[in-house]
Amino acid sequence: MKQLACLLLSIILFGCSLETNPIKSSFRKNDFLKEIIKEKEDYEIQILLTKIDQYNSKVDFQEYKYQLDDNKYFYPASTIKLPIVVLTLKKINELRSKGSEITLKSKIILNFKDDYSELVIRDSITSFQNLIADVFLVSDNSASNILIDFIGYNYFNDEMKNADFNKTYLNHKFNPDPYVNSTWQISDLDNNIISSLNDNQKIIKADDKTNGLEKGDRRYFKGEILDESLNFSEKNRSSVTDMHNIIKYIFYPEIFDKTNTFNLNVEDYDFLRYWMSRFTYEDIGEKFIGDENFFETYNKFFIHGDEQSVSNEQIRVYNKIGQAYGTSIDNGLIKNYQDNVEFILTATIYTNKNKVINDNLYEYDDIAIPFLAKLSRGIYQELVD
Repeated sequence: MKQLACLLLSIILFGCSLETNPIKSSFRKNDFLKEIIKEKEDYEIQILLTKIDQYNSKVDFQEYKYQLDDNKYFYPASTIKLPIVVLTLKKINELRSKGSEITLKSKIILNFKDDYSELVIRDSITSFQNLIADVFLVSDNSASNILIDFIGYNYFNDEMKNADFNKTYLNHKFNPDPYVNSTWQISDLDNNIISSLNDNQKIIKADDKTNGLEKGDRRYFKGEILDESLNFSEKNRSSVTDMHNIIKYIFYPEIFDKTNTFNLNVEDYDFLRYWMSRFTYEDIGEKFIGDENFFETYNKFFIHGDEQSVSNEQIRVYNKIGQAYGTSIDNGLIKNYQDNVEFILTATIYTNKNKVINDNLYEYDDIAIPFLAKLSRGIYQELVD
């Protein structure tokens, strides 16, 4: 009888824990998600969720995990552009503290050094605000690579390490970009160079604890299929936990970043949150209206990813997506101000059925994006209910 009572208690406790875990509950209630998680190891799924409840002046955070493994490598793709933007704001503030009058809206001049390190006078004029807007609206590679040359690889890696984001580092720029092999020289209107100079980049290699660095059984290279994997040991890296925590830093710095690690001010936080939340057609994104490549939900895998038009503008997704080499990731804070629902979600999935890397035959539209959209909507519904 005692054993039976213990068994019943275990079943009750297990059942309750299953029902109260929004990730697992969303799996159980959606046939598409049920099928995907049958092969969760092959899809290399990792999920981290933080439910946020606010009571008057108090905020409660409750965390849920699914297959979380920060030693399991996945290619971060464009999600790493978020900390690049954060450190751009930090460096601007550092320049201002030294007497520079540069701001986010200041005009800056862009020239670049070609493959032979000869300065090519281009004199393109833009602003950091415009560059960062394009990073969030359409994940623009050229804009992101200009920001990399502004801050420098070593600056990025040192600052992330100092902030205890130990699984996040930057070794290379983003492709495609016609200027990917060039180095941008950035100046203010008084021709003062403000970009990183003589960076003497130090390549960071994945440590021995990192697994999953070999992707694919074969890889496509210069028109041929080579019978070998692609090694990611010197590619850019981040982890689900690092990504998740930087969202916490941006939205709840008074709780998670009391020392103001990135030296941001109120205007910086407002700026970040604003552009992270925009759909492609909003604000200066109006220039993308009518461009079939940049449909309304182009920059939102969570909630809106499997629809090309926004069906519910009440749900705001403050995020940065990434997608390359078969890996799809979204990382952000999801909030409906009317229903008082708020949570941080970071999720990654790997889709590469033919196990060939670089052939661009990945199941993004059929599996990856619907997975992220349905997962986030399922979690949202669990929290509403």
